Amino acid sequence: MKRYFCFILILLLALSCERIIDYPVDENGRIYVDAVVGTEGADRINLVVSRPAFGSEAVSAEDIRLSLTNEGKPLELVRDMDYESAIEGEISYLVHGDFLPGQKLELKAEAEGLPSVKALTSVPAAMPEVEVTCREVKSYRDDDEYSSFSSLRTLWEIHLTMDERPDKDSFFGVQVLKDVSYDTLGKVPEYTWDDFENAGKTEFDALHVNTKSGEGGSISSVEKELNVIFGGGDMRVFAAEADGEGLALDVYVYPTSSHRMAGSYHFNEAGEEVLEWEIQEIYKYNIIVYRISPEMYHCFRARYMIDAADVPIHLGFTPATYTYTNIEGGLGMFGAVSTYESGWIRFN
Repeated sequence: MKRYFCFILILLLALSCERIIDYPVDENGRIYVDAVVGTEGADRINLVVSRPAFGSEAVSAEDIRLSLTNEGKPLELVRDMDYESAIEGEISYLVHGDFLPGQKLELKAEAEGLPSVKALTSVPAAMPEVEVTCREVKSYRDDDEYSSFSSLRTLWEIHLTMDERPDKDSFFGVQVLKDVSYDTLGKVPEYTWDDFENAGKTEFDALHVNTKSGEGGSISSVEKELNVIFGGGDMRVFAAEADGEGLALDVYVYPTSSHRMAGSYHFNEAGEEVLEWEIQEIYKYNIIVYRISPEMYHCFRARYMIDAADVPIHLGFTPATYTYTNIEGGLGMFGAVSTYESGWIRFN
């Protein structure tokens, strides 16, 4: 009797978790748009045609007719023939034009055999005045796999304060650019430069959630943030608390995480150490803060939630997930940003 009761209970639980979804099937695919404007010279629109589950794949992104207007006036779009994408069939257009806060933008795209698409967005308000202060901080790293005890490391805290009372539709993102250069003393041998191939390179620095999440990179202290890829680098995205008196952001950088240094020294007759030559990498950081349009935030959040549910999906324990798009008739995202840059900050 007990076994029979358990069987009925399991059956009821299984049936209670079942959900029938009427999933629409496209026979010709949809136009997928990935577009962000307001990034000061890096504005572009990426297009690709989604592959249909069934039916024809005769239409490609090459067949799409694209237009973009700012307050009703058409903007110049130039095909970027040098653009290389990891997505098969994706093409890209560079956007030529200036954007001011509050301007309304409209994107349209169409191709024969595919539903026409339209998307609207507005350029966010300008970034407020930002005050930047820096200080050296100490942090224990207790996750060192090569050591049985914690090690003390030095980080730099970059504190940004914005004099603005946020509202419920204030959304921001932060990225860190790192520039690698070098200082030299004496005459450095030619063969030494082979080990300093990163000198002169500017790249996005990695972002971490807190100061104990491994070596290197930069750490945003903002809570409830989302980690996304934007413009080829990690970006932290967050919604400002509507009841706050102002906005503040702490970013931590770890300049000594992969610092490279080389040199040659000898001792003279007096037993004093004499420098023959020395070279060392020097890091500079540029903190970029974006005010992003609501469409971007909701799209980034939806993508993040899907990625975060990856493990439960494989185990079969998550409900159906619907992604966000503001592309009417198609897929993807059309958004805009306003940008602030701290300028290059060097730490010795």
